[in-house]
This record gives sequence, C-alpha cells and structure tokens, in this order.
Amino acid sequence: MITHHTAIYVGSRGFAAAINLGSVAVFTRLAPPESYGTYLYILSWSLVLYGATCQWPKFAFFALYDEASEGAQVGTVLRILLCTLTLAGVGSALAVALHIVSPRIAAAIVALAFGTTLFEGATEIARTRLKAVAVAMSVILRGILMLGLGGAVLTVSGDAVHLSLAVAAAYALSSIPAAATVVPLMPGRGSRAEALRLIAYGWPLVLSFGIAALAQVVDRLIIVKTIGPEHLGAYGAIADFLKQSFVVFGEALALSLISIAKREARAGGMAAATAVLCDAARAMAVVAAFGAAFYLNFDGIVVSILLGPDYRDQARALAPVLILASVLMMVRAYYFGQIIYFTDSSRLEAVASIATLATVTVLSLALIPHLGVAGAAIAFAAGQAAACLVFVLGANRRGSGLPAMPLPLADVAGIAAIALATGLVPTALSWLPGGEGAPIQILRFVVLTLGFLAAVWRYDVVGVAGVVRHRLGRVAG
Repeated sequence: MITHHTAIYVGSRGFAAAINLGSVAVFTRLAPPESYGTYLYILSWSLVLYGATCQWPKFAFFALYDEASEGAQVGTVLRILLCTLTLAGVGSALAVALHIVSPRIAAAIVALAFGTTLFEGATEIARTRLKAVAVAMSVILRGILMLGLGGAVLTVSGDAVHLSLAVAAAYALSSIPAAATVVPLMPGRGSRAEALRLIAYGWPLVLSFGIAALAQVVDRLIIVKTIGPEHLGAYGAIADFLKQSFVVFGEALALSLISIAKREARAGGMAAATAVLCDAARAMAVVAAFGAAFYLNFDGIVVSILLGPDYRDQARALAPVLILASVLMMVRAYYFGQIIYFTDSSRLEAVASIATLATVTVLSLALIPHLGVAGAAIAFAAGQAAACLVFVLGANRRGSGLPAMPLPLADVAGIAAIALATGLVPTALSWLPGGEGAPIQILRFVVLTLGFLAAVWRYDVVGVAGVVRHRLGRVAG
C-alpha cells in the first residue's frame, strides 16, 4: 500500500512539477522581469491572505479526521471554509477602502486566494481519505491549466493582473477531480461539536499560518519596496524553479507518507508509525542530496533551458544559497507534518513561524539595501534554519509531551555521502578536455543517476528495493 500510494501521489507531483517548470520557462520568456515581478508580488499577498484566513481548516481536518464521522466532519469543514473565504473578501475590501491596494490588485489577490482555497481544500480532504488517484488528477490538471491559460494571457496582453486571474482560474478548475470524491459527503450536515473541535485545534494555526505565509514572502515584499519589482522577477523565478524542481518532491513524499503513518498510528500507536516516518526521512534525504548535486553540476544547462535570458546570470549566482534554503524547507516539512498530525496542539508551529518571520524580516531589512537579492536569499535561508531549530528543539524537549520524532541519522548520513561522492565525479569530468561536450555531459548525468539508484536500493527508500526483490523472487520461483 505504501509504495503504491506514494508512487501515485509523488509521481503526479513530479509530472506536475515538470509542467510547472515549463510554465516558469514560458512566463519568463513572455513577460519582462518587471511584469513577472509584479505577478509574484500579487501572488505573495494572496498567499498571505490565504494563510491568514483559509489555510488552517484543512490541517485541522486532517489532524482530527475520523472515518466513523467523516460525513459530519466534511460538512463542517466546508462550511468553515466558506466563512473564511467571506472573511478574506471582507479584508480585501477593507484594504481597498483604506487605499492600501488598488481595486484591480485586490481583485487579483482575492481571486488567487479563492482558487487556492478550492484546490487545497478539495485535495486535502481527498488525500486524507487516501483518494490518491483523484488527488493526482487534480495536481496534474493544475499544472496543465496554469501553463495553458497563463501562456495564452501573456501572449495576448502581457499584464501581471491578467496572469494572476488566469492562474486563479487554473487552481479553481483543477480542484474538480478531487472535489468529485467529496461530493457524496457534501449532503452531510455541519456539526456544532465538530466545528468546536476544529476551531479549538486550529485557532493557533490562524496566527501561525498567517505569520508563516508572511515569512515565506516578506523578503519578496521588501525587494519590491526597496529595489523594485524588476529584481523580484529574477529572484522569484529561480526560487520558484528550485522549489518546483526538487522541494516539491520532498514535501510530497513527506506528506504522503505521514498520511499513511497517521493511519498506522491510529491502528497500533506511534510505534507502528515509526518505520513509515523513518522512510519519509530517508526519501527526503535522497531528494535533497541528489537534487542539490544535480543542480550544482548542471546549473548552466538547466538555467539556459528553463529561464529567459534576462533572468539567467542572477539565477546562477543565487542558486547555492537558495538550494540550502530549499533543503531546510524540506526538513521543516518533515517535522511540521509530524507536529501537526501527531499532537493535540499546533502551538509549536506558531513559534516556528514567528521565528522565521522575525529572522527573515530583520535580515532582509539589513541586507537587501546593501546586497540586493543576494541579501534576500541569505535572509530566507536563515529564516528556514530558525524554524527547523525550533522544531528540533521543541519536539525533542524533555517533558514537552510531544512524541519522539524519528530521524535515522546514520541512513541520512549514508545517503549524503553517496550523493557527495557521485556528485564530485561529474564535477571532475567537467574539467577534462571537451568536458562541456555532449558525450561528457551524458556520462556525468549517468554517474549521478547510478548514485541515486544505489542510494534508493541500499536504503530501500519507500519500499522500492523490497518490491523489486519480491517480484524477482516470484519470477525466479
């Protein structure tokens, strides 16, 4: 079950990530840095609005999910989401009335928050109920629609607001496959008792997710206000590229496996879930280590293919720091998933979010005026490190009341060693005469691929080696 479920979920995220990379490539070629930067500015504010109003119900639903009463729970969480969307609209209208944003920008921000809520709400409920195929269909459809609608809008108008509305429509339409699995439960009436349980668990998340969303984009907001949106275009493009290229895989692995661990824990306690959680850590280590090794070896090729010419030089300069930030985000996702799904309190996430926001804000204000977007990258990486430190110290603090967070350090170190060894070989090959030619480049890629497969096999990541051995045994028998 674990291998099958994870393969569907992660495979769909991988396919969608490839499409999303295509979207970045298309958008950065059709839109100049200033227009793309304005789009990222709108997107950043929409994420803050979504995080502060509409994000918490889905995580509270997962944490408190009970198959015996899923009808009442789904009916209740849908009503709560409707209320949070209304609140988001009221907040945006107030911002317009106070002349904080223009009506046009506010409309785009609300549309993106609305589309994100539909998509994330539908897929979270479906994923919680282990409807992996429906979630996969929604994830893939989102990537296709973003590329198609966004590319069409930029070709016609090149306007950042129009691009934002196109992306919002893509999110909303792509929620349909996952939402279809929820339809049979929608006639269920809301429950006051369930609502009180969800709110009691989720109210700290209202603050922490709003703060977390702001922490993830405050560097971008400061860039726009200090050095201009044209600089945000290049910075955001490479940061989003790295997120789509391998962080998405890591987070998908963590959350899909933690979903299964949650079910194992309900059936047999935390001891039954430990093996799955350790497998999640190993899988994330493989993605992080080999994702970083691949990009650092092939950054020139990748950037020239996926980003427009106006974005390339800055992207290559920022990549090492942003790769570190991406790896730290994966570690944070691993601990966040366990905190949010295996405890009765979400307060540690709130503390981590506050630490991230404070770190990123202070360092961004100090560094961006002097170092430009390089300062923003350093601030962002430091903020993720602060959050990880809070999770590690808080989760393992004696007397904290939190379950032990398993981390197979020996296996993670072994995976990192394999990635380092196989990453250095391609680097050495590039120094040979003709190292930039196609034959050497292919050889470098083959070496990295073999290292990746060796790590997956050696540590039986997500049960792949076990499945292969079993099938080979059946064939031999």
